Amino acid sequence: MKDDLSKVANWIVTIILLACFSSAIAKESGTIRFSFAPGENISFTQKLTTMKEKDMGDKGKQLDESVSTTRITISKTKFGWDVLAEPISIAMKRNGEEINNPIVSLLSSAVITYKLDFDGNILDVNGYEPFIEGISNQVTPEVFKQLAPILNIEAMKSKEIAEWNARIGDYVGAEVQIGDSFVADVPYQLPNGTTINYSVQTKIAALIPCGDNKCVRIEQAYDSQADNLAKMAGKVASNVADAVAPETNKPSSESNTAVIKGTVTRVIDPNTMLIYEEESKRTIAMEIDIPGAGLVPVKTSEIRKYEFEY
Repeated sequence: MKDDLSKVANWIVTIILLACFSSAIAKESGTIRFSFAPGENISFTQKLTTMKEKDMGDKGKQLDESVSTTRITISKTKFGWDVLAEPISIAMKRNGEEINNPIVSLLSSAVITYKLDFDGNILDVNGYEPFIEGISNQVTPEVFKQLAPILNIEAMKSKEIAEWNARIGDYVGAEVQIGDSFVADVPYQLPNGTTINYSVQTKIAALIPCGDNKCVRIEQAYDSQADNLAKMAGKVASNVADAVAPETNKPSSESNTAVIKGTVTRVIDPNTMLIYEEESKRTIAMEIDIPGAGLVPVKTSEIRKYEFEY
């Protein structure tokens, strides 16, 4: 009888210990909520290094390198937040040769302002007009006409808004746990004007130190060939996926010959939504209509690395 009571007591102690241990684990890996709260007036530098290689087969290769440093200032306003991006320096090379032309100079003076609401959702982007006017004064009307599709203010705004949402906006207010993953279909416009859909898998990978805080490491992998992405492990949170890529935003046309794939790693403080590290790798394979050569298969590989100094 004593032995039975002793066993029961041991079981009770074991259950209590397991409950405490499980509670500790749950607390450590509990729900993480993303909130945009960077501080009422904060300023920091952002360095972006980009390497892009374009392989045109028999037509040769082209290597573009650029390094830009930008002063980012975030200020609270009575309408929400202003994020001011002021270029400090920019350097560009093509096949090892420095690029010195008026457009590079204009890029160095283009000050862009992102307008956000109080939650960090982007409302508008301003500041392109002087940049576009400067280009129109530097090139011939014929050249400016050729550049018109990429110098369209609304198109430029849409690109910046999409990038803000992919890096920050889509996470505002989200509640996740370490290990969560979800998949979404996202449209992407290629340089040749066609649009394709690709699947992107996002994983909330780990909680890691960053300064005096704890940051979340987010890992993403995307591929326009859905069967390749399907081989990747992870669970699908359809409600989050719908929020990231609503049906109303999906294009009606797409290219069947283009392929895009890549990865992104980002370290972000969920309590402020300031980014501390980011690196992306992307490959695009498609056909480009080159004058005198017709449709040429082109493979573009790009690496982008962000560094921040707070």
